Amino acid sequence: MNRTEIDVLDQFVRTALDAIKHLEGEITSLASQVGQVNARFTQERTSVQQEREEKDIYYSLETGTAYLVAAPDTQELRRQEQELTEATIQAATLQRRLSDFVTVLSVSRRQFETEGELPGVDAAGELALRIARIQAQEDERRRFARDIHDGPAQAFANAIIGLEFVERAIKVSSDEAPALSEIERIKGSLREGLTEIRRFMFDLKPTMLQDRGLVATIEHYISTYRSILPMEVALNIEKDLPALTLEQEMTAFRVIQESLHNATKYARATRVQISIVTGHQRAVSIEVRDNGRGFNPGEVMTHSMGGTGIKGMRERTELVGGAFRVESMPGSGCSVYLLLPNAHLDASER
Repeated sequence: MNRTEIDVLDQFVRTALDAIKHLEGEITSLASQVGQVNARFTQERTSVQQEREEKDIYYSLETGTAYLVAAPDTQELRRQEQELTEATIQAATLQRRLSDFVTVLSVSRRQFETEGELPGVDAAGELALRIARIQAQEDERRRFARDIHDGPAQAFANAIIGLEFVERAIKVSSDEAPALSEIERIKGSLREGLTEIRRFMFDLKPTMLQDRGLVATIEHYISTYRSILPMEVALNIEKDLPALTLEQEMTAFRVIQESLHNATKYARATRVQISIVTGHQRAVSIEVRDNGRGFNPGEVMTHSMGGTGIKGMRERTELVGGAFRVESMPGSGCSVYLLLPNAHLDASER
């Protein structure tokens, strides 16, 4: 090989690096533009939501209801709010995926510059899994934000209506009984909101996992869940379960948590059975079965629970080397299965 041929190869490398850099810049710019659109969607949705909530509150006060009800003339606002919410989610997802792809390109380019090689399939897969972990965390944050809106925010909105009622009652009547009765109701509503907030705080950071392990954390979580939701939750945990890594325990906790959320929010289940036992080769086998309305897993992307929850659970499981599957049929409930390998077995035992 002569010097000219070597120079040609060097030029190919430089051209490839320039092409990757250019693509990084183009996609980064595109992600920024999508982010700006998303910000406008978010601002407009917040404005529509505030207008709708104010109308609901005033209507509830005018009709004398002790809780928040939908005003008849907010139907169009609700439609706009739903459209903007969907557009915001779509834009945020696109922006995130573009940013993730830029990360892949950037890491690949740096490896090419320093080692003269582009990542192979296995390396790219590991990078994709690390990105998937971040995405799963973002999905959880969005779900908690949605739950806070539906839970504590609703309780506090009812409390605002109650305070308005008390204020009016005090102004127009000397009888303290109605106002005192309403104050008691408001206190109950605020206590309910506080309970929900405490549950969300536990959901966001279950520190018990590190301090007391998976079994104690699940038992405490189910006990908390039973006290705030009118749903029967049966828990069967085998004694002397094989040890798991902290990441595996976090995965198990999040899958159970998400499955309970889906059973309550979407499946409208009245009973959930959770089983945690030892499986083949001392793997930990987890099943969450509900008696809800079920769905077709093959059409999960069009189901009300969407693909995000199941996709996130599957990706979390893959990150720790486990297996995950969902079985369901319309009208026949849903079963979520999780198998976590024993991380402490030697290779010869597997």
